Amino acid sequence: MDLRLEFQRLLAEIQIAYTLAGWRLFVTNALTSRLTLEQAVLYYREQWQPEMGFHRFKRGQLPALPIYFQDETRIRGLMFLLTIALRVFTLIEFVVRRQLLQQSKSLAGLYDGNPKRSTTRPTAERLLDAFSGITMYFHRDGSCEITLLNDLQKQILTLMEMPQSLYTFPHLVPT
Repeated sequence: MDLRLEFQRLLAEIQIAYTLAGWRLFVTNALTSRLTLEQAVLYYREQWQPEMGFHRFKRGQLPALPIYFQDETRIRGLMFLLTIALRVFTLIEFVVRRQLLQQSKSLAGLYDGNPKRSTTRPTAERLLDAFSGITMYFHRDGSCEITLLNDLQKQILTLMEMPQSLYTFPHLVPT
């Protein structure tokens, strides 16, 4: 058995690839007197990106697939609820990031294994994960207990402009 490999370098195509490598095209209708190139790039990088929402539907915290419903009404209902949840996630991120920007602060403690790592752009998933350790117990006598909020959880609620009373009830005994 005889194998041969022949190749030819396409120099023109290689040069085009080198020319375009690492470049992005930005288009705006803003006048250069109003928006410099650096500002345009910065604003583009900071903008809301719909692709993040699609990722959440595909593989993120709001998975829409696979859907095992046979009834089209149920599928539409599920997608309606997931869309509302996506809007809540987006709103949480917007409010917290805006607050951090206004206060010129960053938020630490969201990353497992690296509690000192901080960010000015936390995701809704990380913010909500910070509340995963909260437990509420209902006793047979009708009383309840709820886990006390830690400092990170209190800070997140403040950034979200939510009162801490959401996690306290007058008839509950904190654990």
